[in-house]
Amino acid sequence: MQLVRSTMFKIGFVILCSCTIATTVSAQENSPYSRYALGDLTNSQHILNRGMGGISVALADWQSINFSNPATFANARIVTYDLGITIDARTLRSTNPVAKYTSTNFSPSYLAIATPLSAKKGLGFAFGFRPLTRVNYSLIRNERLNGIDSAQTLFEGAGGLNQVYFGIGKRFLKKDKKTGYKIPSGLSIGFTSGYNFGRKETSTKRALVNDTISYYKSNYSTTTNFGGLFLTTGIQYEQLIDTVANKKTFMTDRYYLRFGATAALGQKLYASQNFNKETFEYDNSGAVYKVDSILSGTNLKGRIQIPTTYTAGLVLQKTSSDASRVFDIWTLGVEYTTAKWSEYSFYNQKDATVDNWQFKVGGQWMPDPKNVRSFWSRVNYRAGFNFGKDYINADGKELKNYGITMGLGLPVRPSRYSNQISTIHTAIEFGKRGSAVNNITEGYFKLSFGLSLSDLWFIKRKYD
Repeated sequence: MQLVRSTMFKIGFVILCSCTIATTVSAQENSPYSRYALGDLTNSQHILNRGMGGISVALADWQSINFSNPATFANARIVTYDLGITIDARTLRSTNPVAKYTSTNFSPSYLAIATPLSAKKGLGFAFGFRPLTRVNYSLIRNERLNGIDSAQTLFEGAGGLNQVYFGIGKRFLKKDKKTGYKIPSGLSIGFTSGYNFGRKETSTKRALVNDTISYYKSNYSTTTNFGGLFLTTGIQYEQLIDTVANKKTFMTDRYYLRFGATAALGQKLYASQNFNKETFEYDNSGAVYKVDSILSGTNLKGRIQIPTTYTAGLVLQKTSSDASRVFDIWTLGVEYTTAKWSEYSFYNQKDATVDNWQFKVGGQWMPDPKNVRSFWSRVNYRAGFNFGKDYINADGKELKNYGITMGLGLPVRPSRYSNQISTIHTAIEFGKRGSAVNNITEGYFKLSFGLSLSDLWFIKRKYD
């Protein structure tokens, strides 16, 4: 009973944390590019991967949940849950007119739980929640009409796309010729499915300014709810290159080359839209009140087409193991991802989107995993960079993007049981969206924190 109570406490703690984060999200971010398509693509990767430039599909870390590639779910050895949050600071710069705007946003990154299903069959299971895109902008445009009237237009938007998912990973085994036991063959496959859902709210408010004539202000607003099932497939193949007995550390060093790839299949989201065209005014407190409704519609059905995303990567890794644990000493990797966003459509209408791509390079290093006297010797130090082309093409000149990342994996000392393993992951990302050819560029700084908690649950104790 004590073990069950402890387990239920941990599950309740995770749910409480996720609910607290969801209800305290700040909405101060203002990204004009999120006006297009389904908004800005959020970096919903694990914090571990963010610190290494974003490489993920070829990585296999048994203590954290790599939800970028479902084939890695087969690596689950004990029950693990992951929680991540991000603080996102952005600076917008405009060349015409010359202007600068800064904003900060606090948001949840992911919540995930993984567990082994069968060690003998190499099966693992994971489920969780993560945001995929975010819509958040508020822009004002001032212009002169007919040389007489001035017009001020306020563009506002909010919402985004979220994902609830579950996945299964399978590691294939082969029979060892010397011992007769089954050992990993190096091949793993997996799939992730679930439900993508979201909401996009937009409004365009316009006010005409004239010295002698008073005009009512106009507003055109839409609210679109959408959702649909999705499927992502993944594969990993690991090849052992060399095995060396380290007489100095009394450990066995192994060198691996691992390939990984995923395909997030294109999907059609089912959508329902309400719209309203009206005239309005502001009261003394600044609140909006409707003067007259011009045109409105409810429950307009439509489809949103999302393209397939392909990702492939390669890593070279060194591990060191003793009789009880396996440590990742260093990892170097590259990764490439692309999607045909030119095929995106919203209610059969094209948007300012183009085919995008991103190239990523990163790695991590742990100085000495068995040095119990030095905490910093057991820390994972991570770094990487990425560059590519954004899927938004607002001004027709395309958006280049690039970023530099750093991160740490901080081990937490087991407090009570030796099978309890916890790690605090941190990542810092510096980047820029746009270049000199674009009127508006967006610089960003992201600070992310993640917690990976692992434990052997539901095991009958001999003593209480």
